[in-house]
Amino acid sequence: MSQEIKKLTKEWVIDKLPKRPNDANKGTFGKILVIAGSENYPGAAYLACAGAYRVGVGLVTLATSPEVKIIVSRKLPEVTFLSFDDIFEKIKDYDVLLLGPGLGQKSETIEFVEQLLEEKLPKIVIDGDGLNILSKTDEWWKKLKTDCILTPHPGEMSRLTGLTVDQIQSDRINIAKRFAKVWNQVVVLKGANTVIASSNEIAVSPYVNPALATAGTGDILSGIIAGFLAQGLKTFDAACLGVYIHGLAGEMLKEKYGNTGNLASNLLPFLPKVIQHIQTLSQLN
Repeated sequence: MSQEIKKLTKEWVIDKLPKRPNDANKGTFGKILVIAGSENYPGAAYLACAGAYRVGVGLVTLATSPEVKIIVSRKLPEVTFLSFDDIFEKIKDYDVLLLGPGLGQKSETIEFVEQLLEEKLPKIVIDGDGLNILSKTDEWWKKLKTDCILTPHPGEMSRLTGLTVDQIQSDRINIAKRFAKVWNQVVVLKGANTVIASSNEIAVSPYVNPALATAGTGDILSGIIAGFLAQGLKTFDAACLGVYIHGLAGEMLKEKYGNTGNLASNLLPFLPKVIQHIQTLSQLN
């Protein structure tokens, strides 16, 4: 029997949105370690960290190159930093690891990621070059020893599966379902009507929006998903909620500025507005 596709509605989102108790502190809302950014992709690290903060996570720490650290610290002073030498000792202090946005694929980076995956890790969101590095290893999914959310766009999904992009795009739901089962992880197949699949659940985003078809919006999505995961949601629910909030923020962005010429960073201020909108709806119910 085929799986029923979960409908991502505002009612579902109201039920899943993390609560914000008045006596909370930053530890209440989780801590994320982000490993991202490189010389050619400094913006990816900034956008991922900002996406996590904008959906309410308590603390974001970034491990990156010295050049990227300078850029991010100037644009987002709320981020704390960790040297690569300290990652293996400090990883246990974090609720979630976000691995890969703009990380690059230099040989030393690949070696580092392979070594990292041998460690005892918290829940992981893997995006961008994290996925590209995985794809270079045979049966890479057997190396994932913790719950993961994989967030490939069709090109990355092609590299992970060996299928062509055309094959993936022609059967997005079934492809996502199939490999979520094979890998035993949550898969977020990005694109118009983003598909979220686990080994036993499937959901499809209601949003199709060309305003989000620009570099960097996927980095923000990975940060959003990691942010909700750190706030205590289950992996599938965190992925679904992140996709929905990201999509609705895109709708607000399009309504204000149209669907052409937006920058990914334009999306960030709309994230708390979306959450405020949903919180208001919950009070009316």
